[in-house]
Amino acid sequence: MAARTATLWRLAQDWIDLDTGALLCAAEDFACAGTGAAAVGGRWNSVGRPVIYLSDSLALAQLEKRVHTPLRPPRGMVAVEVTLPAAVLAAAATLGPPEGWDADNVDWSVGSTDSQRAGDDWLAGGETLLLRVPSVVVPVGWNYLLNPAHADARRVATRRIAHRPDPRLW
Repeated sequence: MAARTATLWRLAQDWIDLDTGALLCAAEDFACAGTGAAAVGGRWNSVGRPVIYLSDSLALAQLEKRVHTPLRPPRGMVAVEVTLPAAVLAAAATLGPPEGWDADNVDWSVGSTDSQRAGDDWLAGGETLLLRVPSVVVPVGWNYLLNPAHADARRVATRRIAHRPDPRLW
């Protein structure tokens, strides 16, 4: 019997108002997530394009977080288990990555790369909840972009899990 659900992962922190300490967005709340990627851009999205980055395993999510936060682990990081219908995962769009997609980390907020344009085009099309993209960190692993504005986003369930990164990674 085929699985009815699938699981993806992310490591994230709550968004806190630095002046008041008020919670602005819980790490597991996808109704307000995607603003971090929109604020700074990413390998697969330009500034101003909200998207939620996920990985096919918690281990890959940890390595992705590590390469994007090189100095020390972010404070208050939690694991977010993302459960969705298996059919939604199977329907994920897959890109043939453009040349240069695997370049070292750059300042994604400046200019636009071919990989950002590809992700932006997928977002603008709005056809699928997920876009499957290869990981630079683990070439046999997959990352997924989740479009928080897609109608199927309501079919996603999230669960917050305490997570303490292994300090040897930093």
